[in-house]
Amino acid sequence: MTRIAIRSRSQPDHRLCTTLAALGRDAPAAASRFRRWVGISGRSYLVSVYPISQCPDYVDAVLIAVGAGGACVWIGEAGQGGDDLAATLAAAAQAGACEVHVHLLAGNPAARAAAIRDLDGRH
Repeated sequence: MTRIAIRSRSQPDHRLCTTLAALGRDAPAAASRFRRWVGISGRSYLVSVYPISQCPDYVDAVLIAVGAGGACVWIGEAGQGGDDLAATLAAAAQAGACEVHVHLLAGNPAARAAAIRDLDGRH
């Protein structure tokens, strides 16, 4: 099981996670489903947003567990999904996460590790 710890940021940095404005004008429902996170490198990461209790059983995805105030609670991998993912999400929820932001475009382990480091500020 993955250990989850609340991150130390006292105030959410809203520059890191933004709505997709173009979608907001053209498709308001889609705008609530997608966000863009920006890593320390300046690279953008498109994510799908789910309530933490409704996250699909993804494998090999980057996950960002987010609290009610927009603060990042945890960043990591979905791994092989299933029970391990369910346990990770349950631990994130206990640590204060109410949403999970899922990045599916990092196609291999090295790309996922790089994205996690970038998003976590360890570029």
